[in-house]
Amino acid sequence: MLKLSTTVERRQRRAERSCWFEGGRSDDFWKNLSSGKLSAGEWKKNFRMDEQSFNELVQELEPYISPLSASPNYRKLSADVKLAITLYYLADTGSFKQTANTFGVSRPTLSVVLNDVCRAIVVHLGPKLIRLPSSLEDMNRKVAEFEAFSGMKQAFGCIDGTHIPILRPRDNAQDYFCYKQFFSLNVQAVCDTRGRFMDVDCRWPGSVHDSKVFANSCIGHKLRNGMLPGQAKRIVDTRPTVTPYIIGDPAYPLTPYCIREYTSCQNNEQVLFNTMLRAARNPVECAFGRLKARWQILTRRVNVNMNFAPNLIYSCFVLHNFCESRNCCHIDQEAVEAQLRHNLIEDTLAPRNADPVYSAETGEG
Repeated sequence: MLKLSTTVERRQRRAERSCWFEGGRSDDFWKNLSSGKLSAGEWKKNFRMDEQSFNELVQELEPYISPLSASPNYRKLSADVKLAITLYYLADTGSFKQTANTFGVSRPTLSVVLNDVCRAIVVHLGPKLIRLPSSLEDMNRKVAEFEAFSGMKQAFGCIDGTHIPILRPRDNAQDYFCYKQFFSLNVQAVCDTRGRFMDVDCRWPGSVHDSKVFANSCIGHKLRNGMLPGQAKRIVDTRPTVTPYIIGDPAYPLTPYCIREYTSCQNNEQVLFNTMLRAARNPVECAFGRLKARWQILTRRVNVNMNFAPNLIYSCFVLHNFCESRNCCHIDQEAVEAQLRHNLIEDTLAPRNADPVYSAETGEG
């Protein structure tokens, strides 16, 4: 009884909330866009998709990001507004101030919205849009697509890593300083011939080598223990059978389930093999270029809490697959080419090589 009376007294003493939103801000941009006053091209320019695709995405996420019906805030943000805020922030270079002013919300509100929407995308859309082959039929289709594309038999995907810049962390900052001389998260991804990601791992600090990320990743565990569907086939009569595998660059270990090019070629056959392997690995490099050209938040230092950064990055990969599955989604080809050139220059200045110490065994760390 004493506890109840204390609670009542505290509520009575509490000052009445003066307002539920911060004055001096306007959401005219969203009102004009959603009412059709702005051109249809503004949808693709600001959200990287047309209005129809945007509405489909809202329907997918609405059960998880809609405001509570009992909310006392008469200006509560609807699901479509929350999604629009998130896409606008991810598609731009990540300015909290600009995004908040554009939609007439405060920065704390923007932070909460980003957390809620990105978490919903990761948890509810991620398993649908980013997934490895789950049946023999799926695996055979991926293998057939890869063979038709590159001539590499039994390959079903290509793997690579990309460094996403972040602010200097407060704790253990040295672990996040990568070989490209900035603080980052080392993100590993596997994609198919169409440039759609099948597996993404964005948990690792930038100083961790690609081979170590792969050895401790989910797909590395599944390949190592034969947990993916697929039939072993004999490619050359005098050689052992080959199970489905992925293709990596020189930074990855040479294993029965991951192949890379020869470090130094001894004959013309090895030169030809390296040329075919580099061409087969091209989809993942192009996929990274399209990803960063579409969601440009990934091209600058991600200015969010370190606990939230992996969710934000992973949601960009999920949205990439959503957009790639629809031909009506926007992407600036000049931005893609510029990103590919930037990646090529970075790889030339700081090439990826095999780790001279780590042997890609999980027991080593």
